[in-house]
Amino acid sequence: MFDWFTLHVAALVLVAALFGGMLFFAALFAPLVFRTLPREDAAAFMRAIFPTYHRTMGIIALVAILPLAPQWSYGPEVATLAVVAAGFVFATSVLRPRIDAARDSGNRTLFRRLHRASVVINMAQLVAVTVVLVRLAQ
Repeated sequence: MFDWFTLHVAALVLVAALFGGMLFFAALFAPLVFRTLPREDAAAFMRAIFPTYHRTMGIIALVAILPLAPQWSYGPEVATLAVVAAGFVFATSVLRPRIDAARDSGNRTLFRRLHRASVVINMAQLVAVTVVLVRLAQ
């Protein structure tokens, strides 16, 4: 009955969920929050959401590795997803606290630089996930 549901399909679904979550957050959710809430409220809301976003996306990336890891042919995809997951760990444990501290201290230059780094990392992760998704979909 479910003979079509292979480990490959499971990984594909998980990577698609990762891609969709990341794209939704970056392209729709975050801009909508800043368009509809006063800037300070939006910033406080996003500050509260980011740990959950990073943790959730990191977990999905790690879980997506599980069905691929036993097969050597998926080595590049496994490595890419591991780097993506590590990026989420770095973002939530290293970068995010520094961004918050810069914002709290009023250091706008440092905040902008760290925020830009966070955005670049997230976009690189999204590109990497897109490549994995396309490779798995072939």
